[in-house]
Amino acid sequence: MIDCEQEAKLIGSRLQEHFTPQWHCQYRIDVVNNQYGAEFNFFLDIRRRNHRERSIPLHSLQTTDLTVLEQVINGVRQQTELTLNFVDFGHVRWPESQRWIR
Repeated sequence: MIDCEQEAKLIGSRLQEHFTPQWHCQYRIDVVNNQYGAEFNFFLDIRRRNHRERSIPLHSLQTTDLTVLEQVINGVRQQTELTLNFVDFGHVRWPESQRWIR
């Protein structure tokens, strides 16, 4: 059984460790649907002007249940205002809100 609140807090704490706001930087959280590993991966993506893009792994959620992911995402959104980018989800809707995953 996955505790969604605990997973969101873990992602938030790891985000705080690596997030240091700087001028001319773009920050976002990438949520990747790892279809081959049957999990969802979270990364902090940092783009600085005239530098290479950097991606820092934050956490792997060991499930393929979209309901669990939606609850974890809601918890992460309460902790940060960073943009969330969803990768490799295709044309899928969230189970509870019925919005497209974007």
